[in-house]
Amino acid sequence: MSNKLLPIHGEVARSAGGAGSPIIEAVHRIKLESVRRKSGGRIHLTPKVPRAGTVTTLCGQTLAEGSYTAVDGEPDCANCIRRSHDPSRISGAFFEQEEGSELLRLSLEQARSRKPDLRVLPNPHAERDKPVVWPAAKPPPEAIPDQLGELVTRGFKPSGEGVWRSPQGVIVRMRKHAKEWRFSELVFEGSLVATRVEDGIRIRAGDVEVSPSDDGFTVQVRRKT
Repeated sequence: MSNKLLPIHGEVARSAGGAGSPIIEAVHRIKLESVRRKSGGRIHLTPKVPRAGTVTTLCGQTLAEGSYTAVDGEPDCANCIRRSHDPSRISGAFFEQEEGSELLRLSLEQARSRKPDLRVLPNPHAERDKPVVWPAAKPPPEAIPDQLGELVTRGFKPSGEGVWRSPQGVIVRMRKHAKEWRFSELVFEGSLVATRVEDGIRIRAGDVEVSPSDDGFTVQVRRKT
């Protein structure tokens, strides 16, 4: 099993809660593990490869029990590698995979070993003459287009890269072919209705409908009638 020791990046630490923060320094001491689907593909990073159950990768993919295996090779998933330098992503992945206790243990050890921060406080009267510095305006959140390939995004909420969730909990997975997003998988715990239509099969699951189109499928949340 390959463990990836995270390097310390000062700029990342400051952006994630301040350089020197125990939780940030604990994240830098974490060793991530490599995992890959048994069917092959990219090598991903995860906080810990469990003996049983699902595993969540840094890039947001959830691998089902029995479908993955720990590997010794270096990761080649670009998203996992990029997020391995982001302490906030790593700490979130630990708590999502119920490994937060390990992160808290390391942060407590780091806090005990830190020296007290002794500083000379400036004269409070000197602050009166300083100009007020307003925080920079934050850019607006990235807008979701009305359609991504075969998916009509109205009503869906993003739940990871290529993963969308409907209001009734239907999960739709899209796969990117060249520059186009195409329908790959639908997951729903309720009943499905498949109907033969002129161009193929139409599937209705909960509030989601997958219908054939001229060059593939159209996936959308059904309007309430």
